[in-house]
Amino acid sequence: MEPIVWGKAPEEIIYEILVRLPVKSLLGCTAVCKSWSCMIKSPTFIHTHLINRVIESNHQNNDGVQLLLHNPEFELYSLYRDDDDPRASSSTLREYTDLDNPYEVYAERTRNHTWGSEFFGTCNGLVCLAGEDIDLTTLVWNPSIRKFVVLPKSGVTFCHGYGREARCAFGYDRRANDYKVLRRESCFQEGKFISCQYEIWSLAKGSWKTLNTGNDRRHHERDIEQRDFDAGHPPVFVNGALHWVQVNVNTGNISVGSFDMSDEVFGKIIIPPEAETQKCFDSDPHCVVSRYRESLAFFESSEERRESVGCGWLLHMTMWVMKEYGVAKSWDKLFAICLEGSICRLVGCRKSGDEVVLKLIVDNVQYRSVNSKTKQVKNLQIKGSCCCSVMDAFTESLVLLDQPNVFTY
Repeated sequence: MEPIVWGKAPEEIIYEILVRLPVKSLLGCTAVCKSWSCMIKSPTFIHTHLINRVIESNHQNNDGVQLLLHNPEFELYSLYRDDDDPRASSSTLREYTDLDNPYEVYAERTRNHTWGSEFFGTCNGLVCLAGEDIDLTTLVWNPSIRKFVVLPKSGVTFCHGYGREARCAFGYDRRANDYKVLRRESCFQEGKFISCQYEIWSLAKGSWKTLNTGNDRRHHERDIEQRDFDAGHPPVFVNGALHWVQVNVNTGNISVGSFDMSDEVFGKIIIPPEAETQKCFDSDPHCVVSRYRESLAFFESSEERRESVGCGWLLHMTMWVMKEYGVAKSWDKLFAICLEGSICRLVGCRKSGDEVVLKLIVDNVQYRSVNSKTKQVKNLQIKGSCCCSVMDAFTESLVLLDQPNVFTY
Protein backbone atom coordinates (compact mmCIF):
# COMPACT_ATOMS: atom_id res chain seq x y z
CA MET A 1 0.00 0.00 0.00
CA GLU A 2 1.35 3.41 -0.98
CA PRO A 3 1.65 5.99 1.81
CA ILE A 4 -0.88 8.81 1.85
CA VAL A 5 0.42 12.07 0.39
CA TRP A 6 -1.47 14.60 2.52
CA GLY A 7 -1.16 17.37 -0.06
CA LYS A 8 -2.94 15.22 -2.64
CA ALA A 9 -5.44 13.46 -0.38
CA PRO A 10 -9.09 14.39 -1.01
CA GLU A 11 -10.49 16.84 1.51
CA GLU A 12 -13.25 14.37 2.48
CA ILE A 13 -10.64 11.76 3.47
CA ILE A 14 -8.67 14.29 5.54
CA TYR A 15 -11.91 15.38 7.23
CA GLU A 16 -12.89 11.81 8.17
CA ILE A 17 -9.42 11.17 9.63
CA LEU A 18 -9.17 14.41 11.59
CA VAL A 19 -12.68 14.25 13.05
CA ARG A 20 -11.75 11.00 14.83
CA LEU A 21 -8.65 12.38 16.55
CA PRO A 22 -8.55 13.41 20.25
CA VAL A 23 -8.66 17.10 21.16
CA LYS A 24 -4.96 17.43 22.00
CA SER A 25 -3.92 16.05 18.60
CA LEU A 26 -6.37 18.33 16.79
CA LEU A 27 -4.98 21.42 18.49
CA GLY A 28 -1.58 20.49 17.06
CA CYS A 29 -3.12 19.91 13.63
CA THR A 30 -4.39 23.50 13.49
CA ALA A 31 -0.75 24.57 13.06
CA VAL A 32 -0.08 22.28 10.07
CA CYS A 33 -1.68 24.51 7.43
CA LYS A 34 -4.35 27.17 7.02
CA SER A 35 -6.87 24.82 5.39
CA TRP A 36 -6.66 22.32 8.27
CA SER A 37 -6.98 25.12 10.80
CA CYS A 38 -10.10 26.49 9.08
CA MET A 39 -11.60 22.99 8.85
CA ILE A 40 -11.00 22.13 12.54
CA LYS A 41 -12.32 25.50 13.77
CA SER A 42 -15.50 25.33 11.69
CA PRO A 43 -18.80 24.91 13.61
CA THR A 44 -19.69 21.82 11.56
CA PHE A 45 -16.41 20.07 12.38
CA ILE A 46 -16.67 20.98 16.10
CA HIS A 47 -20.22 19.60 16.30
CA THR A 48 -19.41 16.40 14.38
CA HIS A 49 -16.31 15.79 16.51
CA LEU A 50 -18.38 16.23 19.68
CA ILE A 51 -20.97 13.68 18.50
CA ASN A 52 -18.17 11.19 17.76
CA ARG A 53 -16.61 11.72 21.19
CA VAL A 54 -19.95 11.21 22.97
CA ILE A 55 -20.64 8.00 21.03
CA GLU A 56 -17.10 6.79 21.68
CA SER A 57 -17.31 7.45 25.43
CA ASN A 58 -20.63 5.56 25.61
CA HIS A 59 -18.96 2.47 24.15
CA GLN A 60 -15.67 2.55 26.07
CA ASN A 61 -16.85 0.33 28.94
CA ASN A 62 -15.32 2.91 31.33
CA ASP A 63 -11.81 2.63 29.87
CA GLY A 64 -10.58 6.18 29.44
CA VAL A 65 -13.75 7.71 30.87
CA GLN A 66 -12.96 10.92 32.76
CA LEU A 67 -14.62 12.37 35.84
CA LEU A 68 -14.58 16.08 36.66
CA LEU A 69 -14.23 16.70 40.41
CA HIS A 70 -14.56 20.00 42.23
CA ASN A 71 -12.95 20.66 45.61
CA PRO A 72 -14.59 23.90 46.87
CA GLU A 73 -12.32 24.17 49.92
CA PHE A 74 -9.22 24.84 47.80
CA GLU A 75 -10.94 25.94 44.57
CA LEU A 76 -9.50 22.94 42.72
CA TYR A 77 -10.85 21.29 39.58
CA SER A 78 -9.41 17.93 38.57
CA LEU A 79 -9.95 15.27 35.91
CA TYR A 80 -9.76 11.65 37.11
CA ARG A 81 -9.64 8.42 35.13
CA ASP A 82 -12.53 6.16 36.13
CA ASP A 83 -10.61 2.93 35.72
CA ASP A 84 -10.23 1.09 39.06
CA ASP A 85 -10.64 -2.69 39.44
CA PRO A 86 -14.38 -3.53 39.80
CA ARG A 87 -13.51 -6.80 41.60
CA ALA A 88 -11.77 -5.05 44.50
CA SER A 89 -13.52 -4.66 47.84
CA SER A 90 -12.76 -0.92 47.83
CA SER A 91 -12.32 1.65 45.06
CA THR A 92 -9.64 4.25 44.47
CA LEU A 93 -9.47 7.06 41.95
CA ARG A 94 -5.72 7.45 41.44
CA GLU A 95 -4.81 9.02 38.12
CA TYR A 96 -5.75 12.64 37.91
CA THR A 97 -4.79 15.97 36.36
CA ASP A 98 -5.28 19.24 38.24
CA LEU A 99 -6.72 21.96 36.01
CA ASP A 100 -5.73 25.62 36.04
CA ASN A 101 -8.37 27.73 37.73
CA PRO A 102 -9.71 30.12 35.05
CA TYR A 103 -10.47 32.81 37.64
CA GLU A 104 -6.77 33.11 38.38
CA VAL A 105 -6.12 33.70 34.67
CA TYR A 106 -8.97 36.21 34.55
CA ALA A 107 -7.64 38.09 37.59
CA GLU A 108 -4.12 38.23 36.14
CA ARG A 109 -5.37 39.63 32.82
CA THR A 110 -8.00 42.08 34.09
CA ARG A 111 -7.02 42.80 37.74
CA ASN A 112 -10.57 41.79 38.70
CA HIS A 113 -10.34 39.37 41.60
CA THR A 114 -12.94 36.97 42.97
CA TRP A 115 -13.04 35.50 46.49
CA GLY A 116 -13.98 32.05 45.21
CA SER A 117 -16.34 30.41 42.76
CA GLU A 118 -19.25 28.00 42.58
CA PHE A 119 -19.72 25.13 40.15
CA PHE A 120 -23.00 25.24 38.20
CA GLY A 121 -22.74 22.34 35.79
CA THR A 122 -20.88 20.74 32.92
CA CYS A 123 -22.11 19.79 29.47
CA ASN A 124 -20.31 18.63 26.31
CA GLY A 125 -16.87 19.55 27.63
CA LEU A 126 -17.90 22.97 28.93
CA VAL A 127 -18.00 23.97 32.61
CA CYS A 128 -20.07 26.83 34.05
CA LEU A 129 -18.68 28.70 37.07
CA ALA A 130 -19.88 31.79 38.95
CA GLY A 131 -17.50 33.98 40.94
CA GLU A 132 -18.14 35.17 44.47
CA ASP A 133 -17.38 38.82 43.73
CA ILE A 134 -19.51 41.95 43.66
CA ASP A 135 -20.43 41.42 39.99
CA LEU A 136 -20.94 37.65 40.38
CA THR A 137 -18.66 37.14 37.36
CA THR A 138 -19.75 34.05 35.42
CA LEU A 139 -17.56 31.98 33.09
CA VAL A 140 -18.16 29.20 30.57
CA TRP A 141 -14.90 27.26 30.40
CA ASN A 142 -13.45 24.53 28.19
CA PRO A 143 -10.44 23.13 30.09
CA SER A 144 -9.51 20.77 27.21
CA ILE A 145 -8.63 23.64 24.85
CA ARG A 146 -7.74 26.09 27.66
CA LYS A 147 -10.30 28.72 26.69
CA PHE A 148 -13.15 30.45 28.51
CA VAL A 149 -15.72 33.15 27.81
CA VAL A 150 -16.70 35.75 30.40
CA LEU A 151 -20.41 36.49 30.47
CA PRO A 152 -21.49 40.15 30.47
CA LYS A 153 -22.83 41.70 33.66
CA SER A 154 -26.40 40.93 34.56
CA GLY A 155 -29.06 43.39 33.44
CA VAL A 156 -31.17 42.76 36.55
CA THR A 157 -31.38 45.68 38.99
CA PHE A 158 -33.02 45.97 42.41
CA CYS A 159 -33.61 48.95 44.68
CA HIS A 160 -30.66 50.11 46.77
CA GLY A 161 -30.50 48.60 50.24
CA TYR A 162 -31.86 45.19 49.27
CA GLY A 163 -29.75 42.08 49.60
CA ARG A 164 -29.25 39.98 46.49
CA GLU A 165 -28.40 36.38 45.74
CA ALA A 166 -27.74 34.88 42.30
CA ARG A 167 -27.86 31.25 41.24
CA CYS A 168 -27.02 29.86 37.80
CA ALA A 169 -27.71 26.69 35.83
CA PHE A 170 -26.10 25.48 32.61
CA GLY A 171 -27.33 23.39 29.71
CA TYR A 172 -27.55 22.80 25.97
CA ASP A 173 -30.22 23.80 23.47
CA ARG A 174 -30.19 20.86 21.06
CA ARG A 175 -32.59 22.50 18.62
CA ALA A 176 -30.39 25.57 18.10
CA ASN A 177 -27.02 23.87 18.89
CA ASP A 178 -26.47 26.57 21.50
CA TYR A 179 -25.25 26.65 25.12
CA LYS A 180 -27.23 28.67 27.66
CA VAL A 181 -26.96 29.86 31.25
CA LEU A 182 -30.16 30.33 33.24
CA ARG A 183 -29.71 32.87 36.03
CA ARG A 184 -32.07 33.55 38.92
CA GLU A 185 -31.45 36.70 40.95
CA SER A 186 -33.34 36.97 44.22
CA CYS A 187 -33.98 40.08 46.30
CA PHE A 188 -34.06 40.04 50.13
CA GLN A 189 -34.80 42.62 52.81
CA GLU A 190 -33.68 41.86 56.36
CA GLY A 191 -33.37 38.20 55.40
CA LYS A 192 -36.91 37.97 54.01
CA PHE A 193 -37.45 36.91 50.39
CA ILE A 194 -39.03 39.75 48.38
CA SER A 195 -38.94 38.78 44.70
CA CYS A 196 -36.80 37.23 41.97
CA GLN A 197 -36.08 37.69 38.29
CA TYR A 198 -34.88 35.22 35.67
CA GLU A 199 -32.67 35.87 32.68
CA ILE A 200 -30.95 33.64 30.16
CA TRP A 201 -27.63 34.00 28.36
CA SER A 202 -26.92 32.42 24.98
CA LEU A 203 -23.42 31.61 23.68
CA ALA A 204 -24.59 32.17 20.10
CA LYS A 205 -26.02 35.64 20.89
CA GLY A 206 -23.52 36.60 23.60
CA SER A 207 -26.07 38.53 25.65
CA TRP A 208 -28.64 38.22 28.47
CA LYS A 209 -32.39 38.16 27.89
CA THR A 210 -34.88 38.75 30.70
CA LEU A 211 -37.56 36.06 30.94
CA ASN A 212 -41.13 37.22 31.35
CA THR A 213 -42.51 34.94 34.08
CA GLY A 214 -45.16 37.31 35.38
CA ASN A 215 -48.03 35.14 34.14
CA ASP A 216 -46.35 31.80 34.86
CA ARG A 217 -47.33 30.72 38.38
CA ARG A 218 -44.94 27.77 38.26
CA HIS A 219 -41.95 30.08 38.82
CA HIS A 220 -43.38 31.35 42.13
CA GLU A 221 -42.00 28.26 43.82
CA ARG A 222 -38.62 28.82 45.42
CA ASP A 223 -35.57 26.57 45.64
CA ILE A 224 -34.89 24.64 48.83
CA GLU A 225 -31.69 25.77 50.49
CA GLN A 226 -29.14 22.98 50.90
CA ARG A 227 -28.96 22.23 54.63
CA ASP A 228 -26.15 19.73 54.79
CA PHE A 229 -23.02 21.12 53.10
CA ASP A 230 -21.70 24.55 52.23
CA ALA A 231 -21.54 23.86 48.49
CA GLY A 232 -24.97 23.83 46.83
CA HIS A 233 -26.20 21.08 44.55
CA PRO A 234 -26.37 22.56 41.01
CA PRO A 235 -29.45 22.02 38.85
CA VAL A 236 -29.10 18.93 36.67
CA PHE A 237 -29.40 18.87 32.87
CA VAL A 238 -31.44 15.91 31.59
CA ASN A 239 -33.51 15.42 28.43
CA GLY A 240 -32.95 18.97 27.18
CA ALA A 241 -34.09 20.59 30.43
CA LEU A 242 -32.68 21.80 33.77
CA HIS A 243 -34.09 20.34 37.00
CA TRP A 244 -33.97 21.26 40.69
CA VAL A 245 -35.89 20.59 43.90
CA GLN A 246 -38.38 23.32 44.81
CA VAL A 247 -41.07 23.99 47.40
CA ASN A 248 -44.36 25.84 47.06
CA VAL A 249 -44.26 28.78 49.48
CA ASN A 250 -48.00 28.51 50.19
CA THR A 251 -48.53 24.75 50.62
CA GLY A 252 -45.04 23.51 51.45
CA ASN A 253 -45.40 20.79 48.78
CA ILE A 254 -42.11 19.65 47.25
CA SER A 255 -41.73 19.02 43.53
CA VAL A 256 -39.06 19.02 40.83
CA GLY A 257 -38.85 22.28 38.92
CA SER A 258 -37.74 22.22 35.30
CA PHE A 259 -36.74 24.63 32.55
CA ASP A 260 -36.74 23.59 28.89
CA MET A 261 -33.60 25.02 27.26
CA SER A 262 -35.08 25.13 23.75
CA ASP A 263 -38.59 26.43 24.45
CA GLU A 264 -37.39 28.49 27.46
CA VAL A 265 -40.42 27.61 29.58
CA PHE A 266 -40.72 26.40 33.18
CA GLY A 267 -42.36 23.13 34.17
CA LYS A 268 -42.97 20.90 37.17
CA ILE A 269 -42.51 17.16 37.78
CA ILE A 270 -44.08 15.23 40.65
CA ILE A 271 -41.58 13.54 42.98
CA PRO A 272 -41.83 9.77 43.70
CA PRO A 273 -45.03 9.06 45.70
CA GLU A 274 -43.07 6.76 48.03
CA ALA A 275 -40.61 9.51 48.99
CA GLU A 276 -40.80 10.65 52.61
CA THR A 277 -40.03 14.21 51.53
CA GLN A 278 -43.47 15.39 50.40
CA LYS A 279 -43.51 18.69 52.32
CA CYS A 280 -40.78 21.07 53.45
CA PHE A 281 -40.15 21.31 57.19
CA ASP A 282 -36.90 21.71 59.11
CA SER A 283 -36.94 18.04 60.09
CA ASP A 284 -37.42 16.80 56.54
CA PRO A 285 -34.78 14.58 54.90
CA HIS A 286 -32.15 15.97 52.58
CA CYS A 287 -33.30 15.61 48.95
CA VAL A 288 -31.84 16.47 45.55
CA VAL A 289 -32.27 15.58 41.89
CA SER A 290 -29.46 14.11 39.83
CA ARG A 291 -28.68 12.57 36.46
CA TYR A 292 -28.46 8.79 36.37
CA ARG A 293 -27.06 7.78 32.98
CA GLU A 294 -29.41 9.79 30.74
CA SER A 295 -32.40 9.74 33.11
CA LEU A 296 -33.69 11.97 35.90
CA ALA A 297 -33.13 10.67 39.44
CA PHE A 298 -34.43 11.72 42.87
CA PHE A 299 -32.34 11.07 46.00
CA GLU A 300 -33.24 11.52 49.66
CA SER A 301 -31.53 10.73 52.95
CA SER A 302 -32.65 10.97 56.57
CA GLU A 303 -30.95 10.44 59.92
CA GLU A 304 -31.98 8.15 62.76
CA ARG A 305 -30.47 8.26 66.25
CA ARG A 306 -29.06 4.78 66.96
CA GLU A 307 -26.82 4.36 70.00
CA SER A 308 -25.81 0.84 68.92
CA VAL A 309 -23.76 2.09 65.93
CA GLY A 310 -20.32 3.61 66.27
CA CYS A 311 -21.08 7.29 65.62
CA GLY A 312 -24.57 7.08 67.11
CA TRP A 313 -26.39 7.85 63.84
CA LEU A 314 -27.84 5.71 61.07
CA LEU A 315 -28.51 7.09 57.59
CA HIS A 316 -31.42 5.90 55.45
CA MET A 317 -30.84 6.58 51.74
CA THR A 318 -33.14 5.96 48.79
CA MET A 319 -32.80 6.77 45.10
CA TRP A 320 -35.43 6.61 42.36
CA VAL A 321 -35.02 6.87 38.57
CA MET A 322 -37.67 8.17 36.17
CA LYS A 323 -37.78 5.54 33.41
CA GLU A 324 -40.05 7.56 31.12
CA TYR A 325 -39.32 11.26 31.27
CA GLY A 326 -42.17 13.37 32.57
CA VAL A 327 -44.35 10.39 33.52
CA ALA A 328 -44.87 10.38 37.30
CA LYS A 329 -45.89 6.70 37.36
CA SER A 330 -42.53 5.69 35.87
CA TRP A 331 -40.49 6.50 39.01
CA ASP A 332 -38.64 3.27 39.86
CA LYS A 333 -36.71 2.66 43.09
CA LEU A 334 -33.05 2.11 42.28
CA PHE A 335 -31.85 1.27 45.80
CA ALA A 336 -32.64 1.74 49.48
CA ILE A 337 -29.74 1.29 51.91
CA CYS A 338 -28.71 2.10 55.50
CA LEU A 339 -25.20 3.22 56.44
CA GLU A 340 -23.52 4.55 59.55
CA GLY A 341 -23.13 8.32 59.48
CA SER A 342 -24.67 11.65 60.46
CA ILE A 343 -24.85 13.50 57.13
CA CYS A 344 -25.14 12.24 53.58
CA ARG A 345 -24.78 14.06 50.28
CA LEU A 346 -25.07 12.74 46.75
CA VAL A 347 -21.84 13.65 44.91
CA GLY A 348 -22.50 12.09 41.50
CA CYS A 349 -22.27 8.90 39.44
CA ARG A 350 -19.38 6.93 37.96
CA LYS A 351 -18.82 3.75 35.95
CA SER A 352 -21.15 5.11 33.26
CA GLY A 353 -23.85 5.46 35.89
CA ASP A 354 -23.60 1.99 37.40
CA GLU A 355 -22.20 3.37 40.67
CA VAL A 356 -23.58 6.22 42.77
CA VAL A 357 -21.06 8.15 44.90
CA LEU A 358 -22.12 9.38 48.35
CA LYS A 359 -20.29 11.68 50.74
CA LEU A 360 -20.80 10.81 54.43
CA ILE A 361 -19.80 12.30 57.75
CA VAL A 362 -18.91 9.48 60.14
CA ASP A 363 -15.96 10.58 62.30
CA ASN A 364 -14.64 12.50 59.29
CA VAL A 365 -15.51 12.95 55.61
CA GLN A 366 -15.77 9.59 53.86
CA TYR A 367 -16.97 8.44 50.45
CA ARG A 368 -19.01 5.39 49.51
CA SER A 369 -19.69 3.93 46.07
CA VAL A 370 -23.04 2.11 45.72
CA ASN A 371 -23.43 -0.33 42.82
CA SER A 372 -26.95 0.24 41.51
CA LYS A 373 -27.21 -3.31 40.13
CA THR A 374 -25.75 -5.45 42.93
CA LYS A 375 -26.46 -2.93 45.77
CA GLN A 376 -22.87 -3.54 46.96
CA VAL A 377 -21.37 -0.64 48.95
CA LYS A 378 -17.63 0.06 48.73
CA ASN A 379 -15.30 2.53 50.42
CA LEU A 380 -14.07 5.04 47.84
CA GLN A 381 -10.68 6.76 48.09
CA ILE A 382 -9.98 9.87 46.00
CA LYS A 383 -6.25 10.57 45.76
CA GLY A 384 -5.31 14.23 45.89
CA SER A 385 -8.73 15.45 47.04
CA CYS A 386 -9.87 15.56 50.65
CA CYS A 387 -13.20 17.34 50.09
CA CYS A 388 -14.93 16.72 46.77
CA SER A 389 -18.45 18.13 46.38
CA VAL A 390 -19.17 17.43 42.69
CA MET A 391 -18.41 14.45 40.45
CA ASP A 392 -19.60 14.33 36.85
CA ALA A 393 -18.64 12.51 33.67
CA PHE A 394 -16.57 14.74 31.39
CA THR A 395 -16.25 14.53 27.61
CA GLU A 396 -13.44 16.45 25.91
CA SER A 397 -14.60 18.71 23.09
CA LEU A 398 -13.58 21.59 20.82
CA VAL A 399 -16.53 23.80 21.78
CA LEU A 400 -15.42 27.48 22.04
CA LEU A 401 -12.58 26.93 19.53
CA ASP A 402 -14.52 28.96 16.93
CA GLN A 403 -15.51 31.75 19.33
CA PRO A 404 -13.82 35.15 18.80
CA ASN A 405 -14.20 36.81 22.21
CA VAL A 406 -12.58 34.29 24.54
CA PHE A 407 -9.69 34.20 26.99
CA THR A 408 -6.90 31.79 26.02
CA TYR A 409 -4.18 30.64 28.41
